[in-house]
Amino acid sequence: MALARGCARLDLESTGVWLLLAGAVLAAAVTIPTFRDPANLVNVLRQSSVLGILAIGQTFVIAAGMLDLSIGMLTGLVVVLACWLLEADPSIAYTLAVAAMMILLGASVGLVNGTLVNRLKLHPLILTFGMLSILQGLIFTFTDRSVGSASPLLQSIANDSLWGIPLSTILLAVVLVLSHLAFTRTRFGYHLVAAGGNPESARRAGINVAAIRLACFVISGAFAGLAGLLLAGRLGTGYPLAGSGLELDAIVAVVLGGTALAGGRGSVVRSIAGVLALAIISNVLNLLGVSAFVQMFVKGLIVVVAILVNQPRRENP
Repeated sequence: MALARGCARLDLESTGVWLLLAGAVLAAAVTIPTFRDPANLVNVLRQSSVLGILAIGQTFVIAAGMLDLSIGMLTGLVVVLACWLLEADPSIAYTLAVAAMMILLGASVGLVNGTLVNRLKLHPLILTFGMLSILQGLIFTFTDRSVGSASPLLQSIANDSLWGIPLSTILLAVVLVLSHLAFTRTRFGYHLVAAGGNPESARRAGINVAAIRLACFVISGAFAGLAGLLLAGRLGTGYPLAGSGLELDAIVAVVLGGTALAGGRGSVVRSIAGVLALAIISNVLNLLGVSAFVQMFVKGLIVVVAILVNQPRRENP
């Protein structure tokens, strides 16, 4: 009986987000004719790209048994700095140089997070919440209003399409494929899951848990830098509140995808399914004219249900 319950639970964790996504698409397509408009569907894909990249990075961190609350403000900092730097020179060569700098900045913040977690033995939730506050302070010390402008290259990647598919979606797909391969086909991925599931057992097996955690934070930070560049292109200017709340949205998507908050289990593919489900639900609520406050309630309800479904349960002997 315990084995049967365990198998049923694992199946629900693996397929639940796909059932939610399919149900959301079907309900929206049947009840709201404007949802089926190709322009609206392309818009849903385009709007999912930034959160999708953040959710992939967050999946690495959560599967390793941690959390990264700093990625939202890190994304916002990249938006502001990138637009400020590119206003003076929007050329392709300079845009590529700035893009490299912003991704390196994100990776550096991740490196600081990972190093402090390892060296000071701080809980990642507390440490990254502190980093969130530091980054927010940096943004508003630098500016309290929109600054600069995104280069034509960034705006093209964020807003244009190729054969009807948004370029931002193609970028997300590339990141997803590479991350999925790293997660499921490399020694790093296997060690990540082992370190997240049982750190002590992983250490006894010879796995460098500290290095795994550090790498996951660096990946999360680098992806936040990439997401910030994409968001800068979409907004066209350096809006200081651009990244506000994105860290929580990313966590919701990852949890919806069945990644265990306690670590040891996760899938970047299912995280993207969670992102798309959230995007469709948000799009439907917008089309229905539902207020932002009600949308916050719905999102909170979804994550509570997802946590209840995915949390570990003790089996009776």
